[in-house]
Amino acid sequence: MNTELIGQSWDKLAPRQTEFIDAVYELLFQQHPHYKPLFSESIQREMAKMVETVAMVARVSGESEISHPRLIKLGERHSPLQLNRGDLEKFKTAYLTVLKQFCPEWTTECETSWEEVFDQSLIPGMLEGLKVAKPRTPEIRNLNTRTSVRNQLLGTVTEIKARMYHGEVTLALKGGETVLAILTLESIKKLGLTVGSQAHILIRAPHLILVKADSKLKFSTANCLCGQVIDLHYARLSTEIILELKGGDVLKAIVSQDTVNDLEIKLGDKLCGIFKATNVILATET
Repeated sequence: MNTELIGQSWDKLAPRQTEFIDAVYELLFQQHPHYKPLFSESIQREMAKMVETVAMVARVSGESEISHPRLIKLGERHSPLQLNRGDLEKFKTAYLTVLKQFCPEWTTECETSWEEVFDQSLIPGMLEGLKVAKPRTPEIRNLNTRTSVRNQLLGTVTEIKARMYHGEVTLALKGGETVLAILTLESIKKLGLTVGSQAHILIRAPHLILVKADSKLKFSTANCLCGQVIDLHYARLSTEIILELKGGDVLKAIVSQDTVNDLEIKLGDKLCGIFKATNVILATET
């Protein structure tokens, strides 16, 4: 990678760096709107720091003893967002797309150098930092109060709509999927739900209806989460089907053995679990 060329391309942006930073996140949120609620005003300052740090580290990426520790710290600071490689790849795409638009002398060699520094240094270093900080990431299994509900997911509130007698709360999972919950207005207030806040999503396994991911049917239910079958637990009268969602979350459904046979469910299949918004229970930590 040509670190000198990387430094030159960034220096040419000096008068427009603030505009560049805003443009990067505007494009990121436009392409992936489920990210926006994750960023509070305080984290927005961290966003700007990330863009600037990426540019700084890119210039010294050939000197790993300098760049690597900074990347690990950058990853640790972003651990509350529960990022993974896919998230960093999306940031990379937005970053380079905007950089290409802003850089007056963008060349193929320049693009290749930035691609290499992301793939060989920036993303691996941040992933290492995220891994180091992972124990501090809130997980449903660390709740002091455990529940018997098999499906316990962590979501971020992206929208709250108040109706006459109830409220509709939309939450984003870490893989980008959304879950709609219908609660009383009193419950929304009691839980302290606001856009950007996190809540645990509880869904009873028997409330899930499984369908093939390629099904042409349309359903009246508000929620549909799709994933790959990673395990099947057989019992005398029923079978537990375990799906892994694209963000790594796990969804469990309990169906009859006849259903398994009728749908010919096996490991690796793509299935979707559909469920009513009224069957979603939300919980927040005190």
